[in-house]
Amino acid sequence: MKPIFFIKTTIIFCMMFSSLVHAQTGRDAQYEDFMRLALHRLDSAGTVDELQQTGNLFERMAEKYPQEWIPAYYVAYCGVNSVFYDLTSSRNEMILSKANEIIESLYTFPNVDQSEVNTLKAYCLMAMIAMNPQVNGQKYFSEVIQLYERAIAQDPENPRPVILLADFERRLPSFIRSGKRNPDEEKAKAALLFEKEEPSIEKPIYWGKSFLEIE
Repeated sequence: MKPIFFIKTTIIFCMMFSSLVHAQTGRDAQYEDFMRLALHRLDSAGTVDELQQTGNLFERMAEKYPQEWIPAYYVAYCGVNSVFYDLTSSRNEMILSKANEIIESLYTFPNVDQSEVNTLKAYCLMAMIAMNPQVNGQKYFSEVIQLYERAIAQDPENPRPVILLADFERRLPSFIRSGKRNPDEEKAKAALLFEKEEPSIEKPIYWGKSFLEIE
């Protein structure tokens, strides 16, 4: 009887521990499968509609797993990227307003990667500038640079703020550029950092590399 009692006690303890872990993380066995599916769709999204559909998938995940910041991050990213796909859409201001609201909420997550959030916020402001360069360029360009510099300081191994800052600065008029960074050197630096990254659902490493191809 003693071994049976021990086995039953062990099973009950394991069930309690599993429930405790689930309660603390909000995850279940499906979370990783959902994330991989959504990231696969994001990787293959090539139109505004596909980005919006992928964003809707991440949004459902964010509702189901409110303790996880990554799904919400990708909701905002899909929105911002869809604006770059169609800068003339009448829905762009609404899309970016929602994305910015989500981005601001990400700062409240205790385990969030601040470097990634600052990068995404700067990327959102870049979309605002792209929509209306004459008005929003002067309004936001210094904040974009500050956010990317902050993101690099927070995580020097993060390639996204490195390449995005280099891309942003090379588009600025020559008299505005700081001259602190060499675009070609920053591009080479970012390329090396991208090579170090490994596939993971725990970090938003599934974007940014395409900026290496821009001349």
